[in-house]
Amino acid sequence: MTLPDLSPRTISAVIQPDPGTSVPPAPATIDVRGLCHWYGTGALRKQVLFDVDLTVRRGEIVYLTGPSGCGKTTILTLVGCLRSIQSGDVSLVGQPLAGASKSTLVAMRRKIGFIFQAHNLHRSLTALQNVRMGLEVHGRGGLRDWRGRAAAMLEAVGLGGHMDYLPGNLSGGQKQRVAIARALVHQPPVILADEPTAALDKTTGRAVVDLLVKLARDRGTTILMVTHDNRILDAADRTVAMEDGRIRHTTGG
Repeated sequence: MTLPDLSPRTISAVIQPDPGTSVPPAPATIDVRGLCHWYGTGALRKQVLFDVDLTVRRGEIVYLTGPSGCGKTTILTLVGCLRSIQSGDVSLVGQPLAGASKSTLVAMRRKIGFIFQAHNLHRSLTALQNVRMGLEVHGRGGLRDWRGRAAAMLEAVGLGGHMDYLPGNLSGGQKQRVAIARALVHQPPVILADEPTAALDKTTGRAVVDLLVKLARDRGTTILMVTHDNRILDAADRTVAMEDGRIRHTTGG
């Protein structure tokens, strides 16, 4: 019997793609089509989004930029199941959100890690307890498992020595790192971040974003971030510029 050739050169030839073959794009984690949105009613009704199309693929990091009031945060809240879709289509991890039931929207929120400018930590809870809450709301596992995973996540963001600190005893950058740990601890496929560096100085803001990007890339997590911070734009795969409720142009990707 003739044995197959299992030399490294032969194996490499088998597993390497044909140079002439294009690699299919990663599936869309966030898919927005023809999205419109209004605030107010009657004579006070104002349109804030106009036929927005946006696709963010698995593992991609995309920033939304533009002046205040251009619709960036509105998109984030619609993708995050925090507002109802009025017109257009939004899909999150393959699930259409327009017309979805309340229970479906709750289930979809659990697939998202949220990071806000104000970090939104509970002042009476320690860093460890704040991160552990990111697991408790999902109701899976037990106290010992939650504590172990929360502690490991704080170690990953460089706060292993601050687990028992209350937010009032942490710096701004440390608080935001706790918020990142809380957002990532349940391993969501999507992170939605709204101005996470706005209240931080240049060095701290850069460190926070670099940490978030590294942890997300290690886990294949998709990030959609709203930012005005020109100092961190190079960390994104793509930057989508908005103005007056419309996407004006995209750079990168």
